[in-house]
Amino acid sequence: MKKILLAILISAPAIFVACEKKEKETAENICPTVAASAVPLAVKDSFAMRYPATDVTTWFNKDSVAFCAYFITAANVEKMAQFANNGSFIMEEIETHQEGQHEDSTTTVGKVNGCECEVHKEGD
Repeated sequence: MKKILLAILISAPAIFVACEKKEKETAENICPTVAASAVPLAVKDSFAMRYPATDVTTWFNKDSVAFCAYFITAANVEKMAQFANNGSFIMEEIETHQEGQHEDSTTTVGKVNGCECEVHKEGD
């Protein structure tokens, strides 16, 4: 019993360091937001054709190979759409808000081509 307790005490700091490192790596891999004026016209036009009468809340530059548009639909659904720099549509995700450390099994938004497009709201 003492050996088990000692093993737990010795390994606990390593577990906490590993978790902290993973959180730090994830936080450092967030795509930067960009002004609409920095988004190529082809991307903005493609968004407007695909989502008419919808305004982008936030644009993200995705590793200089794509742009993500975060927006809220008329039905109050939060979405993220990804477009290549030439305006080609890549994918769409419906934003889900989960508590805890869960992976969204239906989507890969932001995890394609490197950085993750992540929207932070007040209080997050």
